[in-house]
Amino acid sequence: MQETKRHGDAFDYYYSLGAARSYTEVARKFNVSRTSLAKWAKAFNWMDRIAQRDIENSKKIQAKTDRTIVNTKADYRRDVRLALQPLKAAINKVIVKNPDTGKPEVKIPIDEARDLASVIVSFEKLIKLDLVLMGEADSHTQVSGEGIAFNFGNIITEDDI
Repeated sequence: MQETKRHGDAFDYYYSLGAARSYTEVARKFNVSRTSLAKWAKAFNWMDRIAQRDIENSKKIQAKTDRTIVNTKADYRRDVRLALQPLKAAINKVIVKNPDTGKPEVKIPIDEARDLASVIVSFEKLIKLDLVLMGEADSHTQVSGEGIAFNFGNIITEDDI
């Protein structure tokens, strides 16, 4: 038996029914007996075609999902980098390397240094977020029942000030 457009349309309709697929419904719509429809399904390999179409559709959906995820991550990474710029500038203005010891020193009053500590923590969190978005797992990332929790140690503490 040669597959005609009518056979193809019947298959497409059958496929479109999804979980509610039934030969009876397709036979009614195409005005053929259920027995004839079952013969079409067997002759034109409908079950294997359904499985193959499901695989192809799944691949298309996965590719679209992957593109969406990549684009979203790229947008977040751009936002992170933009947010890092003023933080870097603020940190570079107030933390300098001591020429004698080679260690970083804060060159602002202590009260302002405490505020800077929170800026530095924010900076660190943004860097860690950027790494996570790139797929670089942070060794301090914990997954809990409520989502991802980040444990960051302060890179500057009150004892350092």
